[in-house]
Amino acid sequence: GPCAFAQSDLLRVAHHLVQGRLFLPGYGPVGNVPLCALGQLGSLGPDRRDIHDGFRLARGKTAYAAFWSHDALTMTTMSETTNRYLSPLPRAKAGRHLRDVNLLWPKAGRVLLAERLRLNTQRLAAIRLDRKVLSNVWWPLLLHSNSDLDEKALVLWLNSTLALLILLVHRQETEGAWVDFKKPVLEGMPVLDITSLAPAQRQSLSDAYERLCQAPLLPFPEMAHDPTRVQIDAAIQQVLGLPDFAILRELLSS
Repeated sequence: GPCAFAQSDLLRVAHHLVQGRLFLPGYGPVGNVPLCALGQLGSLGPDRRDIHDGFRLARGKTAYAAFWSHDALTMTTMSETTNRYLSPLPRAKAGRHLRDVNLLWPKAGRVLLAERLRLNTQRLAAIRLDRKVLSNVWWPLLLHSNSDLDEKALVLWLNSTLALLILLVHRQETEGAWVDFKKPVLEGMPVLDITSLAPAQRQSLSDAYERLCQAPLLPFPEMAHDPTRVQIDAAIQQVLGLPDFAILRELLSS
């Protein structure tokens, strides 16, 4: 059926894409995409177990900001704000080791990558906040450059169709539409090498993020006709000098 053909085409596209080549069905290789491992750009923060071994949710504001949960209905934009705060645990939980908050907090980041995704309802692979946070269901990413511009450019890329294709071939199946992304796998995952781009290219991607960061995205199955996703892809296409790859958005949505 059509879905089987879509999967076959997308696997071929993804195979080329992780090697830095854009491949379009019926046309073959049509352009190059500069990639590097995510771990070359920054480091991922602690996982949920470490967070729960060092902190508890606070009732009020503290020095430790957090971004908690991934509600598909309310988390719809690339730019989000702190929604919880954390308090250091006074003692270890039963049967667990107490994690040192002074080792956990320096790994907080403004960029968050989804640790798990429900592909039939959720919309975002990555988000950016205006301050550093820790999370229970997102991986904080601390870029080596500590640059606002680089963070915005990378979050825009991570929500593009090309990045989603790469992300999905690095998933770990869990249950149905739920998929996991493990830390070592993500660290080795190819992403846009923003350090190889000219300053004007990085600025253009950052500007596109600023224009679109408050625009809601539709769930992944509706991405073929999602006006925000179309604009994200158009920005990537223009900056990298690529041909129109709308067909990939259509195939992926199916």
